[in-house]
Amino acid sequence: MPRLQELIHALEVGAGARYLRIAALFLGIVTIAVVYNLREFKNFHSEEAMDAAQVARNLAEGRGFTTRFIRPLSMGVLIQNREDRSPLIRNTEHPDLANPPLYPLVLAGFMKIPGLFNHEMPSQQESVFRRHQPDFTIAFINQAFFFMAVALTWRLARRLFDARIALLTALALIGCDLLWQFSTSGLPTMLALLLFVALISVLYEIDAGGRREPPLGSGPILLLALSAGVLCAGLLLTRYALGVLILPVLVFLATSIPGRRILLPALAAITFFAVISPWLVRNWQVCGNPFGIAPYSIVQETSTFSENWLDRVLEPNVSKVSTDEVIRKFFIGATDMVREDLPQLGGSWLSAFFLVGFLVPFVDITRSRLRWFTLGALVCVAFAQIVSRTHLSLDTPRINSENLIVLLTPLVFMFGMALVALLVYSLDVSVEIWRTLTLSTVVAILWLPLVLTFGPPRTSPVVYPPYYPPSIQRVAQWFEPTELIMSDMPWAIAWYGNRQSILLSASPDKEYLDISDWHKTVSGLYLTRITLDQRFLSGWVLNARKWGRFIIEILTRGEVPKGFPLRKAPSFMTTFPHYVLLADKERWQTSLPIAPPKGTDPRDPVKPAGAGAEPALPTPNPTPAPPAPDAANPTDPKPATPNP
Repeated sequence: MPRLQELIHALEVGAGARYLRIAALFLGIVTIAVVYNLREFKNFHSEEAMDAAQVARNLAEGRGFTTRFIRPLSMGVLIQNREDRSPLIRNTEHPDLANPPLYPLVLAGFMKIPGLFNHEMPSQQESVFRRHQPDFTIAFINQAFFFMAVALTWRLARRLFDARIALLTALALIGCDLLWQFSTSGLPTMLALLLFVALISVLYEIDAGGRREPPLGSGPILLLALSAGVLCAGLLLTRYALGVLILPVLVFLATSIPGRRILLPALAAITFFAVISPWLVRNWQVCGNPFGIAPYSIVQETSTFSENWLDRVLEPNVSKVSTDEVIRKFFIGATDMVREDLPQLGGSWLSAFFLVGFLVPFVDITRSRLRWFTLGALVCVAFAQIVSRTHLSLDTPRINSENLIVLLTPLVFMFGMALVALLVYSLDVSVEIWRTLTLSTVVAILWLPLVLTFGPPRTSPVVYPPYYPPSIQRVAQWFEPTELIMSDMPWAIAWYGNRQSILLSASPDKEYLDISDWHKTVSGLYLTRITLDQRFLSGWVLNARKWGRFIIEILTRGEVPKGFPLRKAPSFMTTFPHYVLLADKERWQTSLPIAPPKGTDPRDPVKPAGAGAEPALPTPNPTPAPPAPDAANPTDPKPATPNP
């Protein structure tokens, strides 16, 4: 009995109470994650997420840093810089020139774990499809990075301020709806967030360790400077534009410890360049540019190369872009940054308290220096975000890897919450409970956007239009792994279908023939709602240029335009408006995968279909290889026009 009483006492007021609170907090976080994933998870809707995932699969399968998402731009860059003038697409091992290596490398490591990823989607489940298992697994991996970043931020806030502000900051981050959306997007943002918080923790240790008594020894200080260089390199290898963070880091190190103001930044800089050099050399040897095709983002979203037109050009001529266009892009981006991005940093009004906090000086030097570092990093990252902005920021607003300032959310929340706590504890109240209630109300308001997402209506986890993974995989399986498919969403075909797919060329005549005749035969053309949903005049006639006229001729005449080499097609009345498919021969079966069940499209008045829903079409034959066409069989699909 005495031992039982001692145990109860330990759990109530002793050391056990602390572990009970930690266990309760852990269970609460797990519960939120489970509920959020069950209700709010969606399949990948970002080109970048699918692109990085398919590169990771190539790595895991031993094909190196190669891609099955082919951009005519990357082909053109290879042609210009290789002696044999080869774009390296005749086999399926086209070198990846768009993605930094770290995030695909991390995903590839998880893909090596047996049974963790299952890419097959049985055709029998097409009508009841809800989630793509690899997408779901990648979301869990990124959420693990998110929770680790929250834990590091809690530890940093506890050492920089106190346990109360650390808890408030951690709760604010856990309740940040924007970060939850990033955690399920498949983007490398959560990995970059973890690296950034780790970098800030290292900088804190350097500055605080040099000022405490006794000061930190030379060995640990130098090791921390090396760590800062490695983490900056990791950020660049996660997203090229994040390499600008080395500048405020070097300034911070140069002003941190007297007597080491040259040694520490020099050591960090040398480490930084030593870590990134192998990858930069690889890119230089492959295409003649250390950053691949990433520098072309500077001229994207100008009047000459709007949307993704530069990616669709086989012969990139950036000299057509004037300096005035680049300057105009910068000022338009800066305006959007000031009006929209900065006020919504982290998806919360807490960023305003961070800025107002500069009016309240800190007595502690390390706190003040880290706050000024945060401001300097914000300026550098904002500049990089403006300059490197492409069509990706327009395709998926806010939830895209080009949203770089979201990485500063942990620091902004920490300093913002510190000011809120300072104001609350300066209130002249006689009962302590009122301060606790006030801070609880602040946290509840911060959680409100996340809580409201759990309310009705419940949205479909399928991001359609335009992505319906089972149908994409089925269409892709009609083609051999060595064949090339042209599409307006090649990233989805590469990820869900595991087939080599090239982005839609600039036109269906010269540019298309240049690719198909001289580099690799295009075996199929797959146009989806990305193209078909465009407006008639501004989209098809003006912006889509010749492809718009190509589609109009197909839909009005019901036949393939003369001179186009791909003549075989299923019935256009059956497939439109979900997709248009042309091929060099009859590859499909009688039952075509066309669209998800009614209700998946948010514009459909029918509620999302659940398990057991009736399929949109009869269940297709699961056999991937199509039967040979038989003229005597009336059920065989017929070409749109006779084979020339």
